[in-house]
Amino acid sequence: MKKAFQLKSLLLSMAVAGAATMSVAPATAQAEVSYNAAVSNMYLWRGQDISDGQGVVSGGIDYSHDSGLYAGVWASSEAAGTETDLYAGYGFSSGDFGLNLAYWAYFYPSDGVKDSFDRDDGSLISEYEVTLSYADLSATAMIDTEDTDLVYYSLNYGIGDFGLHAGMYELGDDDYTDVSVSYAATENLSFTLSKAQGDALADEDEKPMLNVTYAFTF
Repeated sequence: MKKAFQLKSLLLSMAVAGAATMSVAPATAQAEVSYNAAVSNMYLWRGQDISDGQGVVSGGIDYSHDSGLYAGVWASSEAAGTETDLYAGYGFSSGDFGLNLAYWAYFYPSDGVKDSFDRDDGSLISEYEVTLSYADLSATAMIDTEDTDLVYYSLNYGIGDFGLHAGMYELGDDDYTDVSVSYAATENLSFTLSKAQGDALADEDEKPMLNVTYAFTF
């Protein structure tokens, strides 16, 4: 659900940025705290199932300010442990144009956590996010803070209840691409059909996957 989390962050930053226009700011600053929770049949992240086909649960807390600043914490189960994410950023918009800059930190404290990125137990991974948007179209670069050769690029476009996504993950000498179509059946229930392909993946990682998620905020 890290992929869904990235989209959630984009939507959050766009919503916050909507209040941070080029006009004079209101005299009284406003802030908001919200909570979220979700269950899913897998942990779909950048076209990959990193929960080995197991169901996952997640939840988080988001803070947003009408200046455009926001921050949050999010936690999820994984194949053999847990994950906790911290993030903070700034979103700005003028008309249909938007800019989002953020820092993400992914912490894996549990023993036995293992995925295709060979993370050690107790490891910390961090990335910078740069997102440019125009109306319902957005382009994002997620850049590893320690190795700038590791970059994930993505394009996202929303059409009513549908979302279209295309991504490319550069992993040093190798890379892979992923595409997906999402459908929001209700305010809480969503379906995502995803397919990844590339030299960085094994054959079993290139099969199509269907992610089903039930999420809510309060």
